[in-house]
Amino acid sequence: MIKKNMMTTINDVTALLQVTGVCEEDIRKIENLKTKIANRELVISVIGQFKRGKTSFINGVLEAAVLPVGIIPVTSVATKISYGEELAEVHFKTGESQTVALEQLVGYIAEQQNPNNQKGVSFVNLFLPDDFLKDGITLVDTPGVGSIHQNNTDEAYAFMKDSDAIIFMLSVDSPINEIEREFLVEARNYAAKFYFAINKIDTISPADLEAYLGYCHDILCEIMAVDTIELFAISAKTKVGMAELFAKISEDIKVSADQIIIESVQIKFREVLGVALSHLELYRRAYGMPLKNLEEKRRELEEKLGSLDQITKDATFYLLRHIDELLEQIRTELQDGSAGIREKLTVAMAAAYEKNREAKPKELENVLMTLLENQLSAQLNDLSERGLTSLSSGYEDLVELLNQKIDDLKAFLSKVVAELFGINYQVDTTVHTLSSRDDFYVKVNQKPAAFLVDMNDLVYLMPRGYANKKIYTRYLSKMQTDVEHNINNMIYNYQYKIRESVRDFKAVLERESTTLKQELSELVNRVITDKEDTSKQLGDRIKELDAISQQLTFMLLEL
Repeated sequence: MIKKNMMTTINDVTALLQVTGVCEEDIRKIENLKTKIANRELVISVIGQFKRGKTSFINGVLEAAVLPVGIIPVTSVATKISYGEELAEVHFKTGESQTVALEQLVGYIAEQQNPNNQKGVSFVNLFLPDDFLKDGITLVDTPGVGSIHQNNTDEAYAFMKDSDAIIFMLSVDSPINEIEREFLVEARNYAAKFYFAINKIDTISPADLEAYLGYCHDILCEIMAVDTIELFAISAKTKVGMAELFAKISEDIKVSADQIIIESVQIKFREVLGVALSHLELYRRAYGMPLKNLEEKRRELEEKLGSLDQITKDATFYLLRHIDELLEQIRTELQDGSAGIREKLTVAMAAAYEKNREAKPKELENVLMTLLENQLSAQLNDLSERGLTSLSSGYEDLVELLNQKIDDLKAFLSKVVAELFGINYQVDTTVHTLSSRDDFYVKVNQKPAAFLVDMNDLVYLMPRGYANKKIYTRYLSKMQTDVEHNINNMIYNYQYKIRESVRDFKAVLERESTTLKQELSELVNRVITDKEDTSKQLGDRIKELDAISQQLTFMLLEL
C-alpha cells in the first residue's frame, strides 16, 4: 500500500511538472526514482574513511577475495556488485564500457595500478552468483572518505546519495573524526537505513574494545540524532562478528527491503521536489513581470551574478593562505622534532662510543650501526606520524572551509534571487571535497643513509684509538646528514600532498559558480522566450502555474 501510494504521488508530481514545461532536469531525477521502485533496486553502500577495512569486509561477505586490498589506500573507483553470472564491466567517463576478466579488475579499481584514476573509470559493475545479491540487491565498495586521492571522497559522496542503506565502517585504531561526522550528517539526507560496523577488534583487548564501543555509541547517537544505535564489533580479517552483522542485514532485506527502498526514495524525492518548486516559483514570478521589467531584471541578474567571480577569487585566496599557514606549522614541527632527534642520538652515540672506545674498530662500527637501526628509523617514523596528525587535522579544516565557501556562493545566489524576484530560492545540495593524487601514507626510509658510511680498509689498519674516533665521527656526521635529509623529504612530501590536494580547488569553485549562474540565466531566458511565444493568455498561464505550485507544495508537506 505504501509503495502504491508513493508511486501515485510520483506519477502525479511528474504529470504536474510536465505541464509547466520548465522542470525537465527535475523530472529526469524523479523518473530515476520511479524506476528504482519499479525494479526493486536496493543499493547498499559500504562507506567509511580510508583504511577502515571496507573492501576486506565485502570480500568476507561474498566469501571470495574478489576485490583488491593492501597496506595503503587501494580503492580508487566505486565497484557495484550485483547478482548474475561471473562478469566484470568497466564503465568509463566517456560513456564507453569494457568487459574484463576478474583477475584484471585490479588494474582499473586499485590506486596503485590506476593512480588518480588516470584511465578515466567512472565505476565498475561486478556480477557474481552470490545468494546475498539476489532480489535486486547491489552492494557497493566505495573509495575511502577523507582520502585525498583526486576522486576518492567525491566518489564516496556520489554513491552515498544513491544509497538506500549504508554500512558505515569504523575501526578501533582511530577515533571518529570530523570528516566522518560531516559525512554522516549529510548521509542522513539520502539513506534510509544505517549499519555501524566497528572493525579490527582483533587488534585490541576486550576492555579497550568495550570502552571504544561506548565512546562510539554516544558520538554516533549524537550525530544521527537518535537515542540508541546498534554497533557490530567485527574483524574482517578473522571473520569474528561478521555472521551477526550479515544475519542482521539479511533479515532486514528479507523482511523490509521494499520499505527501505520506499523510505529512501521518499527522502530523495523530497529534496528533488523542493528544488523543483524553487525553479517553478522563480519561473512563475518572472513570468508575471512585464517583458520590459523582465529584461531589466535579466541585465541586473547578470551584473549581480558577475560578483560570483570575485567571491570565487576571494575564496581561493583565503584557502591558499590557510594552506600556507598549515605547511609552515608542519615545517616548524618537523624541524623542531629533528633537532630533538639529533640531540638524543648524539647523546646515545657518545655513550656508545665511550663504552666501546677500546673495542675493535669493526665491533664499534657494528655497535653504532645497530644503535642507528634501532633508534633513528623509529624516531623518524614517530616524527612522521606526528606530522601526519597535523596534516590530517589541517586537511579536515580545509575540507570544512571549502564547503563553507560553496555555501557562501549559494547564499549569495539565494540573496540575489530574493532581491530581484522576492522568493526563497532553493539550490541543490552538493558536497565537495579536497582532492589529490597522493595520500596520507608516508614511508620513512627503513635504512637511513647513515648506514651507508663509506669505510675503506685503511681505517681498520690505523691505531685502534684513532680508527675508532674516526669511525665515531663519520657515523655522527652521517646521522646528522641523514636526519636532515629525511626531514627535508618529509617536508617536501607534505607540501606535495596538501598542494596537490587543492590543485583543483579553484576549478571546483568556478565550476560551481558557472553552474549556478547558467541555471538561473537559462531559466530567466526561458521565461522571456515563453512570454514571447506562448499562445495562452498571461492571466490563464499564471493561474495554471499558481495552481500547480499549490498542489506540489501540499504534496511536499504530506511527504
